[in-house]
Order: sequence, then structure tokens, then C-alpha cells
Amino acid sequence: MKLTQQLHRVNLPKLSIGLLLVTAIFSCQKELKFDEIPAKDHNLVLKFIPVVQYDSVRLELGKEYQNIFKERYTPTAFKFYIHNFEMSNTDSGYSFKLANDKYYLVDFADSVSTEIKIAVRPYVYNRISFTIGVDSAQNVSGAQTGALDPALGMFWDRTTGYIMAKLEGTSSRSSQGGKFEYHIGGFTSAESVIKKPYLLFPFAQNLELQPGQTSQMFITCDANDWFYNPHDIKIAENPVVKTPGDLAKQIAENYSKMFTVDSVANE
Repeated sequence: MKLTQQLHRVNLPKLSIGLLLVTAIFSCQKELKFDEIPAKDHNLVLKFIPVVQYDSVRLELGKEYQNIFKERYTPTAFKFYIHNFEMSNTDSGYSFKLANDKYYLVDFADSVSTEIKIAVRPYVYNRISFTIGVDSAQNVSGAQTGALDPALGMFWDRTTGYIMAKLEGTSSRSSQGGKFEYHIGGFTSAESVIKKPYLLFPFAQNLELQPGQTSQMFITCDANDWFYNPHDIKIAENPVVKTPGDLAKQIAENYSKMFTVDSVANE
């Protein structure tokens, strides 16, 4: 209606109006043809990379690093649950959410787990979002399988549920036998540490998924972000956090900002 009103204002002939409307219809149809579910089991590979120092240094478990408070620490475990992926284009407003909400445990001691393969509807995207942690329903559903298998060491019990994210290691600043342990969990409304970050892609880089092709996205995860912004978490003051509560919520708010889309590689 708005389009025809504007055309009438400039006194275009009815024939021109009809031709423009037909062109618009065909353009929409062309967009819908492109907007198909991929035939392959995946067309996007997400590669998570552990880093420190503002993404400038690649993190290796067993090596010593320094946080913003100049506390030296050696990480021996760095892992987190992730699921509920959603791709979007902030310019057009289009978004695509995976129908199969599968859980993944990204464990930087297991290189295979750091690559997640998903099937996304072909389109041009410039933002990704996902959920860090395990939803409340899964926390109280008893024994799980796959990434949620309690044997993986990320489950407390049916009362406190899953450890959503874990960072642990050694530090001379710790008063607990030289160890620090951040096992972050909590799923009830008052203690929830479940987070959903939204990550824009680097300037001038879009994810251009084409039918029949596979693209890659590289996402860095900065361990130093566990210790600050917006909350100061010092190993000397809080070397161990292994129960739901205020400290766990603060650390979760910190690490929700550890993700950055470093680059996108279109096939």
C-alpha cells in the first residue's frame, strides 16, 4: 500500500506500477529459493580457540599466564557447555535458529570437542548468539547421555545440577594448596548462571552461506576474562568457587564476555 501511494504521488502510469510490483514479487521469490535448509549434515564449522591477554596469546593448558591483577596462574582445565545457536543479520532483521537444540561440551583438553559442526540456512549473516550452560529442565532430568553424561565430570547432583563452565589450575596466589577451582553452576531463578552472548562479526566480514558449500567461523575464548569486567575476581581472595551463589553469578557474568568472533572464512 505504501509503495503504490508513493508511485501515485509522482503520477507514474498504472503499467509502470504493475511492472514494479511484479519485479518485487519475483525478487522475493528469488530470496525464498535461496533460503533453503542445507542438504548436507552441516555447512558451518565453529572453531573455538582458547586465548589470553586480549586474544593476543593462544592459551595452552599447563603453561603459566598472568591475569589483569598480575596474578600468575597455570590452567589445567578449561571447558564449558554451549547450545541454542542462532544466526542473524542485524541489517535485514532475518534470523535462523537451529531446530535441533543439541548440547556441546567444549573442552580445551580435547581438540575434537572445540570444533562444532552445524547446519544453517543459507543466507548472509553478521551475528551469532548461543547459550552458555544447561537449561533448568535438563538439570533435573536425571542421568543424561552424550555431552551431558555425568561421567564427563560436569555434573554435581539433581539438586545443584550441572557445572556450566569450569576453569581450574594452580597459582602461587592461592591459599588452597596452590590450587584455584572455578566450577560455575546454578540454574534456579535466583542462582542462574545461564548466559546468552551476542557476537557481531569483525568489520566488513560476513558469513555468506551458499547452498552446497561449507564456511568456517573462528571464535576466541579469553580465559583472563573470567577474572574481571564487570566483577573483580582475584585468586588470592577467592581461589575456590564450587557452589551456586553470588560469586558464581559474578564469574558467569565475567566469562560471558570472553567470546570474540575472530574471523570468518567463506568457501
